[in-house]
Amino acid sequence: MDSAGNTYNSVAINFSPNPLTCPASSGPPPCASPSSNSSNFNGRRINGGTYIWFNANFTASGVPSTGATINFTGSTIVLGDTGQTLSAPNAQITFSPSASCASTTFDSITNTGMTTVPVSGSDEIFLDGLAFPVPAGFSSTIGGSVVWNGNFSSNVPGISVQWKWGAAVYTHFTTDYNALAVKASHQNACGVSNSDHAGTPEGTDSSTGESFKGFVIGGARGGGGSNFTGSWTGTVAVHVCS
Repeated sequence: MDSAGNTYNSVAINFSPNPLTCPASSGPPPCASPSSNSSNFNGRRINGGTYIWFNANFTASGVPSTGATINFTGSTIVLGDTGQTLSAPNAQITFSPSASCASTTFDSITNTGMTTVPVSGSDEIFLDGLAFPVPAGFSSTIGGSVVWNGNFSSNVPGISVQWKWGAAVYTHFTTDYNALAVKASHQNACGVSNSDHAGTPEGTDSSTGESFKGFVIGGARGGGGSNFTGSWTGTVAVHVCS
């Protein structure tokens, strides 16, 4: 096509086979930075009918002033010597230049926690969470290492994260993650002015009208009382690929 828009040459290109398909194994694997963080439960009895609230948080460095998105996918939790593997939701954390506070919601269609935070971040940003209903006959204690695995990725290069997790036991809870009203960050969380840690369920139990926080008891990595997330594991550092 010339500068006047007149077509003076056209070439037909034929592919064989037609249609052309690519096998799933072809090409490079998607960019992901796998990471694992292992620790132990405190040995307290965990009864059937309760819930274990697994929650992870992180800090990030290298986020540009224009913002970034970090994804945490393929998340699983291996329950120590029980041999059971739990699948946790995916997570997407957006560092937004226009955000003035941190918030989190859950997209049930894509099974993804969606968190938005200011570019400045926080000392604890909610990463991911799993509400595990403890079945009847569940082992009263869990020995061995409990391992949380997942894959980090980002839409921009140069980001590093340090992440950790906790686990607390609740007598009343829910698997409706929006109803949990999870605190998105330790500092500067939208609509929450307390000093609770990121990952604290700030919502209300619909069956009792009471705050979920009132139902926390000792077990997993928590001691009850005001330990709503359980004690933190050690941190694991990850250089996130993009």
